[in-house]
Amino acid sequence: MKIEKSLADLIKISNTVGKDAKLVQGGGGNTSVKTDDGKYMFIKASGSALKDMNEQIGWRKLNIEKVLSILADKEITRLDATKRETEVVKRLADCCCDDLNSNARPSVEAHLHAMLDKCVIHLHPDAVRAFVNAKDGQQKIDKIFKGWKYPPLWIPYVDPGLMLAKKIAALIGNYKSQYNRKPAVLLLEKHGLFVSSDSPNTALKLVSQTVGMMQKGLKSPTKPVAKNISIEEIVKTKLAIRNAYFKAAGQYVQAKFYIDETIAAFLKHKDIKKMLSSSSLSPDELVYANGTPVWLENATPEKIAAKLNSQIKKGEKIAKAFLVKDLGLFVTSNEKNAGVVRDIVSSSLFIRHNALSMGGIKSLTKREIDFVNNWESEAFRQKAACDSVDGLLKDKIAVVTGAGSGLGKSIAIGIAKSGAAVALADIDSAAAEQTKAEILKQLPSAELLVAQCNVTNETSVQNAFSQIMDNFGGLDILVNAAGIAPAFSLVNMPVEKWRMALEINLTGYLLMAKYAAKLMIAQGIGGSIINLSSKSGLEASKDNTPYNATKAGEIHIARGWAMELGKHGIRVNSVCPGNVFEGSKIWNPEYIKTCAKKYGIKPEEVIPYYVSKTILGLEIKGQDIADAIIFLSSEKARVITGQTLVVDGGQVMVR
Repeated sequence: MKIEKSLADLIKISNTVGKDAKLVQGGGGNTSVKTDDGKYMFIKASGSALKDMNEQIGWRKLNIEKVLSILADKEITRLDATKRETEVVKRLADCCCDDLNSNARPSVEAHLHAMLDKCVIHLHPDAVRAFVNAKDGQQKIDKIFKGWKYPPLWIPYVDPGLMLAKKIAALIGNYKSQYNRKPAVLLLEKHGLFVSSDSPNTALKLVSQTVGMMQKGLKSPTKPVAKNISIEEIVKTKLAIRNAYFKAAGQYVQAKFYIDETIAAFLKHKDIKKMLSSSSLSPDELVYANGTPVWLENATPEKIAAKLNSQIKKGEKIAKAFLVKDLGLFVTSNEKNAGVVRDIVSSSLFIRHNALSMGGIKSLTKREIDFVNNWESEAFRQKAACDSVDGLLKDKIAVVTGAGSGLGKSIAIGIAKSGAAVALADIDSAAAEQTKAEILKQLPSAELLVAQCNVTNETSVQNAFSQIMDNFGGLDILVNAAGIAPAFSLVNMPVEKWRMALEINLTGYLLMAKYAAKLMIAQGIGGSIINLSSKSGLEASKDNTPYNATKAGEIHIARGWAMELGKHGIRVNSVCPGNVFEGSKIWNPEYIKTCAKKYGIKPEEVIPYYVSKTILGLEIKGQDIADAIIFLSSEKARVITGQTLVVDGGQVMVR
């Protein structure tokens, strides 16, 4: 199906500028293209990224006359700010005239686009913001564009939304009176750049020309000599940040680390403290980074918590970005947004550095910050940026062994659905990748890591935990679920199968718990370790010597660990499932044949036979086991430790 030319032009200019990190950070910026008859306008949808726009998503079509009528309505301006901006959002939604089955909102700056030329590009380039966030920025800009016949229009800071649109409408009117045309370039104080033209190519060239002229003379600090950074210090700082966040705000966060030449250069900047003493430069910095990065010379949990408590006491959002002396940038965000925060911080440092040489940094005032934080449109954008999953385990970090199949897979899926970031540990990484794909199909925003891990090999286990620290920055939950069940009678038991069961079912549990406990103790905010045992660990089953022994052992070592780790707030419990058939590697055709022979029944009768042995007469599913583990991992079980939860439909009674 052929799309309208205006929409095709919109997608072209959006994708072009959206892929340039120097022009756009996160979902910031917006674009629009009007139809040839001037009646309609295709515009970027709020909260979407310019680079991701295509024929199906990222835009809305608006009736321009209806959009402009909002500006003309004097009744709206009499409302208080909160009611006014909420009403504007509603009115803009009513201006949509496309057939998209979407809740996507048109850009809240649609009014500005409506009053400008056919093609409009609004961006936040570093080079432009170095001037619009500088006290002497306007005077410098006047000199740069002195030779232009139609100079850029300077827009003094006004709160975003309807009032900004009204202010710009008045200034455009004055500009037209002076130059007999609309401005092609608008520079908004503490905000960014608008360009408009009659064609997409001209608009793109105008962006390049304007940014290029403003880029001249701007500098970054001299790159320092590269030095090795201690991995131990990075890990220690990540755990300190998680500890501080939890104790100051009761929040579980991921902690990412970044270092590159740009960040390293600013860490050595003689004015780094002065640069970071100013408040947020832009709404993007507030939405994605919760404000100015925090400078830390000594990143102890106590010092970080003190900073966070100070922000909480002032009614501010607590920081998501920390610049640590001699290390680098630490970001408390999920994978989707951590890179965005990194880019925003790098841009902010560049802008602050150059603004200092132009009379000083001009940042948002407390009143302006309060307006942005309470602005419904930014709240919507922040919610879209977070994109996290609510649930009993929201924002916790978990690792599940044996996540590639059977109960490990079911547990990993359940934990992800409950809001945790999950490391899928399995010796079969291809199987773990399949689990990851299945989770993402159901839950696209899930935070997942595939960690190839042989639980019987200490080096492999250490490497898996290094991956978890590198990706997530900590650990709250360990589920030991990898296991085997070699079924032989005593007289036919191959000793190598016995030893293999001991290695996987006991040594594997031990090694994973050892390194999980080390992390949790260092982190200092507690945690949960769960051993997946079996009803056979409570009541022995025939011809199952290795399974009986190891599953009973898993319960008992969990009790001992609970006694050891309780003083650190780490809870250790066991879950004993009944027979779970779906997706199980244990209940393979050979094992089913062995069971059929043991009970003198046909293979197809084995599963119904085992189900009939339960009091409830129900087949146990993987989700049933996952639900038990989610409960034990959650705050609802905060005083439960050293216990064994049997999930078997009423087959084994624990006394």
